[in-house]
Amino acid sequence: MKSWVVASGKVAAVTALAGGLLAGCGGAKQETAGNSAASSKEPVELVFYQTGNADWKEEDFMNNYGSYIKQKFPNITPKFVPVPSNKSMDTLITGGQQFDVLIFSIGHTHLNLLRNEFQYDMTELIKKKNVDLNRFEPFTIEQQKEIAGGGIYGLPLSNTSPVIMYNKDIFDKFGVPYPKDGMTWDEIYDLAKQVTRSDNGTQYYGFLASPEHFLKTNQFSAPFVDPKTSKPMFDDPKMMTFLDNLKRFYQLIPPPDGKPLAGGFFASTAQSNMFAKDRTLAMWSHFSNAALNFPDDLNWDYATLPYFKELGQVGPQAYPGYIYISKTSKHKEEAMDVIQALISDEFQTIRSKMGVESALKNPEIKKTFAQDLPKYKGKNINAIFPQKYAAPAPLTEYNDLAWKRLNTAVGDIGRGTKDSVTAVREANEGLAKDIEAEKAKKK
Repeated sequence: MKSWVVASGKVAAVTALAGGLLAGCGGAKQETAGNSAASSKEPVELVFYQTGNADWKEEDFMNNYGSYIKQKFPNITPKFVPVPSNKSMDTLITGGQQFDVLIFSIGHTHLNLLRNEFQYDMTELIKKKNVDLNRFEPFTIEQQKEIAGGGIYGLPLSNTSPVIMYNKDIFDKFGVPYPKDGMTWDEIYDLAKQVTRSDNGTQYYGFLASPEHFLKTNQFSAPFVDPKTSKPMFDDPKMMTFLDNLKRFYQLIPPPDGKPLAGGFFASTAQSNMFAKDRTLAMWSHFSNAALNFPDDLNWDYATLPYFKELGQVGPQAYPGYIYISKTSKHKEEAMDVIQALISDEFQTIRSKMGVESALKNPEIKKTFAQDLPKYKGKNINAIFPQKYAAPAPLTEYNDLAWKRLNTAVGDIGRGTKDSVTAVREANEGLAKDIEAEKAKKK
């Protein structure tokens, strides 16, 4: 499932921008697109690598970024390196591949940037190029400063967060009211119960969430690993509350032929098919831009992610996408000029119109969201922008290991093969061993 960058081919309009680029929007200070006064005008090749869409080809990159870059910087040739079939950078690195610009979601930053030691503190270039950090949503910058120990390795290129997407036809079929903005989890659970039923041989399901994205952005800001001690924290009371809330929705689902639920109930791709293809899932929680892949005839809409009574109306954590300059790049100033163009109000407005959420605070850009996509006409767009995001949970280099263990625990809990306490305890114990093994590799 594509996470935070736009699906292949969705921004082909970027290739036809000549003479039609948008003027700066009102609101926050406009960042100049392509401020290259201090950079060489000599021909330069910049190598780009991104993990958000593992199936991207050269054409997809050019449609989304490359054509805009070439138009702004005729002396720069962007070269795109696709994600290897094994989904790992290791093959590229051992083969001697060099990188200039890296685009990773916050969830891929430790795994790909820090583990491979590509991080480069952009602080001095940010000052030199007069990049205004106040233009961004504050948490996106705070998250980078936490990762870089006060520095900045990357700048926010996009943003997204989980939301409820619901199939109106299923609710209409059973005469159940639609989900609304500002509901509690208890209220959503009550709706899920009413639409989890069998009808003429077809089983309908009330609610599922992509476990990975759902837990990584949990509203309690519960971390997976203690950043100071590297101790697993799955048994934190806040995380347990979040897991138990998810468990009750799985308990509504009738076990197929008395057997435990299949793995597809816990996988985002299978859930997407249930919602958009089979149309047997009434409510689905995933990142809001999952809707880019919905067929045009699907009768759906958005509602805000429900809130926990004990937290008040706090939304999920955000899941920003960042753009980084590789430490190994020999063209850091040119790379910074390109980044400035991609974070400009001009380009961010273009992306917003094509259904990519911006990490800029500028309210005028948010108003343009999905304006160029007919499938979004009449949709509850405001639901994808929480009034209050949950604080970002601390991240560690072991979060990827943690997710694998927690994913197994969620499956065991959801299927009812293990109780929450047992599943979480075993996940904690397994992760502790994983972390020790990872530390041993560095000695």
